[in-house]
Amino acid sequence: MAKKTLPHNIEAEKIVLGSMILSSSALAQCINAVDETHFFGERSPNALVYQAIKNRFSKRQPVDLQTVTDELLLMKELENIGDIDYLKELTDSVIGFSNLEFYIVILQDHKLLRDFLTTLDQIRSNYDTEEVDEISQFMIRSETALKKVTEMRRIEKFRTAKEISKRVEAELQIMSREDGLTGVDIGFRKINQYTHGLQKGEVTIIAARPSVGKTAFALNVAYQAARLNPISVGIFSLEMPSEQLVRRLIATDATVSLDQIQTGSRFFSGAQKATVAQSIKNIGNSKIFIDDTAGIRLLDIVAKSRQLKAAHEDLGLLVIDYIGLITTGEKKNESRQVEVSNISRQLKELARDLKIPVIVISQLSREVDKRDDKRPYLSDLRESGSIEQDADLVFLMYRPGYYKTLGFSKGVSETEKKRQKEEREKEQALTQEMGENAELVEIIIAKNRNGKTGSVPLLFFKNFGRFDNPSEDYEKRLRMIREQHGSSDIEE
Repeated sequence: MAKKTLPHNIEAEKIVLGSMILSSSALAQCINAVDETHFFGERSPNALVYQAIKNRFSKRQPVDLQTVTDELLLMKELENIGDIDYLKELTDSVIGFSNLEFYIVILQDHKLLRDFLTTLDQIRSNYDTEEVDEISQFMIRSETALKKVTEMRRIEKFRTAKEISKRVEAELQIMSREDGLTGVDIGFRKINQYTHGLQKGEVTIIAARPSVGKTAFALNVAYQAARLNPISVGIFSLEMPSEQLVRRLIATDATVSLDQIQTGSRFFSGAQKATVAQSIKNIGNSKIFIDDTAGIRLLDIVAKSRQLKAAHEDLGLLVIDYIGLITTGEKKNESRQVEVSNISRQLKELARDLKIPVIVISQLSREVDKRDDKRPYLSDLRESGSIEQDADLVFLMYRPGYYKTLGFSKGVSETEKKRQKEEREKEQALTQEMGENAELVEIIIAKNRNGKTGSVPLLFFKNFGRFDNPSEDYEKRLRMIREQHGSSDIEE
């Protein structure tokens, strides 16, 4: 009876190697998860290609089809692997990166089984060729050899700190940028400084009172993310039709009043027609995908997100507007607070599973409006404390102009009323210098699981739904006004 070949999966090996050549993030994922021994056969073509990739990586040099070819030439192994045609075969085998972890596990499991079977063969060989004087000693040696192999078996959910550290080191080496961002660039300078970009697997809550501009801000973030990063962006709009969202994006990009966009091109000037036409082209070329299904259930959001990720491997951000309109479709007697807790938890699981940042819009409770100080707090998040608990980042929006007048309770002194009024008037005068329709909006980073909290001023042009970074001079003068009135909370 012929001896069976040791277990292996050549196709999985090809997919892993092809992914490492095509994608820097796949390279970071694989480089310390597998080594030459995970590829079947000593000095096999796949083992040689892996060695070439690792050589390039160790030298901190780029890894792609050409550099791997050059490295194999230096190793004098290009002909032994089947020349550049075989490398192209490897890259052609890749149909996506979302299942890469699955193929890595295949390689790890087959390698483990090969080691296990090889160890069993060695034990039998030792028994056949050696004189066994002490059975107990022979059993101990054999048991130790098997234990060494079986201890390496994959245990779901547990990885060694050493393995994780190597993975993080590889990611930092590949993905670090001169601007310090390690996540998705959203185009707002100070927010990026606090967050280092929106990170994979994290949930960001954007919360505000109605009409403050939370949908507009989320759209600005989504559009900037699609424009500044090589990613696709998915938007679930539960409150607004997709056509209305695109009109808003056009107004934002073209800096043309949304009212004019709504009423039609016959009201545009000649210059505006050209600007709007270019903005329509810009947005049409962006990789933004919108689902405007009204009353969509949580399970549908999860399923559609997975489908979008499968169809577009570069999906790098999801925006959900907003959590208050999502339902689970489960039993009616369940309280809304429990339902929102379930939704919040599952959206966090979705972010981690797809390895992308997820932005969720939420409303703040009316308690904000009842206070003298209208700046919101984490406790103002509506419906469920689990939203705060599950979120990695919480952005609370405060727009002073939303409150037309300063309302005070009976206990506030005349001196304090005067102080707040003077501060508001100076801030408004400063902001008006930035443009007739400019308003100050503070993005209060109330929770940052992996960094510091603080407040970031942005300029909001409500008539075309656009948020802009203020100039350094504006920030300096705003900080001086706050310091003069004893209320500065904006860092340099």
